[in-house]
Amino acid sequence: SRMEEIYAPFDTLRTDLKDYIWPTNASTVITSSFADYRRTHLHEGIDISTNNQKGYPVYASREGYVSRIFISRRGYGKMLYVRHRDGFVTMYAHLQRFKDPIESYAKQLQKQSRKYSLEVDLDSSMFTVSKGDLIAYTGDTGIGSAHLHFEVRDSSSNPINPFLLPQISSAVSDLIPPVFHMIAFTPISGTSKVQGRHRVWVEDVESEGPESYIVPQPVKISGAVGISVRVTDQADVLKYRTGPYRFEMYVDGQLLFSSAKKFLLESEAHQVAAYYDRGLLRSQKGRFEKLYIESGNRLSFYNRLPEGAGSIEASEFEPGEHHRR
Repeated sequence: SRMEEIYAPFDTLRTDLKDYIWPTNASTVITSSFADYRRTHLHEGIDISTNNQKGYPVYASREGYVSRIFISRRGYGKMLYVRHRDGFVTMYAHLQRFKDPIESYAKQLQKQSRKYSLEVDLDSSMFTVSKGDLIAYTGDTGIGSAHLHFEVRDSSSNPINPFLLPQISSAVSDLIPPVFHMIAFTPISGTSKVQGRHRVWVEDVESEGPESYIVPQPVKISGAVGISVRVTDQADVLKYRTGPYRFEMYVDGQLLFSSAKKFLLESEAHQVAAYYDRGLLRSQKGRFEKLYIESGNRLSFYNRLPEGAGSIEASEFEPGEHHRR
């Protein structure tokens, strides 16, 4: 079935989750999380701050071999792929340079082809690495300022959230709860209405105390309506705000929707508009994450919930006020 196709690759992550280590000593500050918004796709790794400096060591997160060298003036710039014994791959991007002898080998290939850009797959015997080996130095090659982009992919090349790996998640200190900014109610069917009109209704939320927020006025809906929220999360270093990892939505104590950014099917990473509300982005209201699954959404964030889950059908509820608990 369609659900199996989406979720089966991730039912058992056939890797030793405890075997991966943090890939640099530059910092443990995350500037962008897994599945964060990008204009054309969902972010497939995490970005680690190098405080806009270049030249920090990059370490192999696990034992394996350098399976691919990728160099481009755009995108990820200089990038290394390390394949591990179970077929999983770690990727390290925006590098200043590779460690010798990888660097000399890449330069030799560039010289032969008389091109800067390079994409070459390597045999497992060429550059073997042990966990913690120095493999490169952080840089600012490709697009963006200096930082390290780090990805983990399964044996079918599907990106998985590096924070599923205990040594990666425990490296980051995060005691600050997410902050709820705005909520949007979107009419889904032709006859749906919010506050009596067939248009998206957006409202700031008000803080009601620690980690509790309310919509300042009752919201009247009819027909099927989807809720989107603008929420930011940050770790203990205050500068960078990313999206939260998990959402749950309750009405009258019943769980109607849940999502968690654990992994992505490689073929669906472009489905950024299925997850973030593009209309609200275009109207410059910000990055709202949808708490409902539209038809055609094939993202693997929703714990096997069917299409349509999360949308609130007014006719299924008694008239009057309803609460999350």
